[in-house]
Amino acid sequence: MKKSLGLYDIVLMNVTAIIGLRWITIAAAGGASSVFMWIFAAFMFFVPLGLVSSELATGWPRQGGLYVWVREAFGDKPAFITSWFYWINNLFYYPALLAFIAVTLAFLIDPLLVQHGLLAGNATLADSKLYVCGLTLVLFWLLTFINCKGVRIGKWLANLSGLFGTIMPGLTIIVLGAASVFLLKRPIPTDYSFEKLIPSLSSFSDISFLSTLMFAMAGIELTPILAGDTENPEKTFPRATLISAVIIAIIYIIGTVAMTMILSPDKIGSASGIMAAMKLLSTELNFPFLLTGMAIMITLGNFGGVGVWIIGPIKMLFESTRQGVFPEFFVRLNDDGMPRNAMIVQAFLITLITLCTSFMPSVESMYEVLILMTTITYFIPYILLFGAFIKLRKSHPDTPRPYRVPGGNPGVWLVAGIGLFSVMLGIFLPFVPGKELTTAQAITIYELEIAGGPLLFGLAGFLLYRRFERKSLLPDA
Repeated sequence: MKKSLGLYDIVLMNVTAIIGLRWITIAAAGGASSVFMWIFAAFMFFVPLGLVSSELATGWPRQGGLYVWVREAFGDKPAFITSWFYWINNLFYYPALLAFIAVTLAFLIDPLLVQHGLLAGNATLADSKLYVCGLTLVLFWLLTFINCKGVRIGKWLANLSGLFGTIMPGLTIIVLGAASVFLLKRPIPTDYSFEKLIPSLSSFSDISFLSTLMFAMAGIELTPILAGDTENPEKTFPRATLISAVIIAIIYIIGTVAMTMILSPDKIGSASGIMAAMKLLSTELNFPFLLTGMAIMITLGNFGGVGVWIIGPIKMLFESTRQGVFPEFFVRLNDDGMPRNAMIVQAFLITLITLCTSFMPSVESMYEVLILMTTITYFIPYILLFGAFIKLRKSHPDTPRPYRVPGGNPGVWLVAGIGLFSVMLGIFLPFVPGKELTTAQAITIYELEIAGGPLLFGLAGFLLYRRFERKSLLPDA
């Protein structure tokens, strides 16, 4: 049977699945040093992850990916914890993405409120936690009820995500960044001297955003699952990994530099940076439709992404978990074949998380906490991934692998060691509070949420599986 996927098919899949517009603003807020950070994330995290995933996928190509590899190496419980954290990270990711949408929409709503005297001229809804949290929850519950009616209703939203959420806004930012300097002759507001390109190691707070940039490159472990449909996977995947790393890093760097050609890093908010840049240029160009068009594109694109992905992680969790781990109520399907009860529980958990993060001092810090908790919970399974890679090389040395990480045992330890170092760094750095948190109360709330969220949900997963183990040991009635 002819293999349908070639080198550039895999590269294109990697690039389109991983590039995200939201991460450019976080990087741009770090200034010139973010260029170095993107390169570090690409070659110290993305490449090791891609090479290891390629070997595991060609050796164990069964559907399930990371869950299958961890189960083969360590057994059912660690495999369940892997799937559990894959679902949990979305509980933080959904409200972060919807908060990003809420902030974007604020730039459309603000002029209307000012026009009718409902908002002061220098104020913005983007700074209102009540507005951002309220709209986040309204949108998520709306999408939950849409998806409860079946994938057929929500499926059309997926087509909007890639085009309007990433490609068109990204190209717009790059073009306007160049136009700001070369056509409008505006001075570059960011210092790109050699000293500024090198990250300062005097304080961890200066490089804490590195974990988010590594998260922006996560997800390459999904494409190697298609190894069975790929021509010459032993050559295709390592080449695709290196080519993808270069392309993704270049795209992120160009987008980041374009943002910093419009605004100085200290004026770029993690959630509001893109729209603040568009507002500035639309005023200077006397072209208000620029701001409106960008807001509509970003909203449609990201809303579509959340709308379709709400159901995906739940189904993946159910499919990769042994029957009996979850209560029967939780896994029950409705008449449309959808796990309505699980989706309702998920919506309640996201409501709780959103309300807890509202105790942060600002919308920007609330958004950043959600992103960092997403990063921590997403990276925990990667520890098991690299561990499974080492273990399976020892315990199953003769299992056929069309692709093997080169270099024998030294190559295994080098690639896995670099990957594990990067993952541990990505988990550790979020615990360093940013410079905008200046009071003891704000730092305490930040640390409690960063540590408490992943820890509590991780403990819940452990207790859930322990309950299943105890139930399995009971004699049949």
